[in-house]
Amino acid sequence: MKHLLFIFLLVSGLTILAPMCPAQAPMPQNPEEQDMKEIPQWLVNFSNLPKDKREQYLTHFNRAKYAYHQSQWIECIAQLAECEIILRGNPSIWNLRASCLLEQKYFKEAEEELLKVLQVEPNDPVTIMNLANVHMAYERFEQSLQIVIPLREKLYLQHAADELLYVLDFRALLCYLRLGQKEKARTIATSVSPMADTPLYYYSKAAIALSEGKRADAVHYLSVVRRIFANNRACIPYQRALELSGLLSLPANATAPTP
Repeated sequence: MKHLLFIFLLVSGLTILAPMCPAQAPMPQNPEEQDMKEIPQWLVNFSNLPKDKREQYLTHFNRAKYAYHQSQWIECIAQLAECEIILRGNPSIWNLRASCLLEQKYFKEAEEELLKVLQVEPNDPVTIMNLANVHMAYERFEQSLQIVIPLREKLYLQHAADELLYVLDFRALLCYLRLGQKEKARTIATSVSPMADTPLYYYSKAAIALSEGKRADAVHYLSVVRRIFANNRACIPYQRALELSGLLSLPANATAPTP
């Protein structure tokens, strides 16, 4: 009963700490035994901590999330370290720390954290997407595509939100541009209408313009999309992917390599 109550608490208010749902196992005779089999070991260990330690852990974790959303990367990492003083083994800690390291361009350290997550949660889409970002940052565009395309197909079959699929499409488009495969990039760009409720159309236009050395055109498209989506955070994943791609560093009138 203790563990069932804990699961209820976690699901009702603390779902960000929970990993993705595991595949259903055969029903054991004991219902509580089934509950325990579906809980990762770190979560079992968490539930066995004294109440004050659990509360301290969640306080630090919530502070870390807040710091991340305020772009306070060092503070976020510090709060995650406080969590791990109390309890180690939570993949969400590694993932959030990897995100902070990516923001600070510590790509090697971020990759190490992400690989730790994939050892215990090999199908976690956030981790997979972040690893694709690392490959892009190291200009390993083929490897990034090998991650992004299967993930996009999988999430599409799972009826994921359209915007998540658009973000993955944009990452694929950037990789195609850096590999000189412009026709594949244009196919993605023409698949979305300027009337669609997504920054993909304008960011695609900007990326293609940058790849052709048309910086003034790119600036125009980026200016338009930022006006359209001025009051939300929709542009953030596109802008960060564009920065990681290296296209912004291409000089005006330069072009991306062709195969």
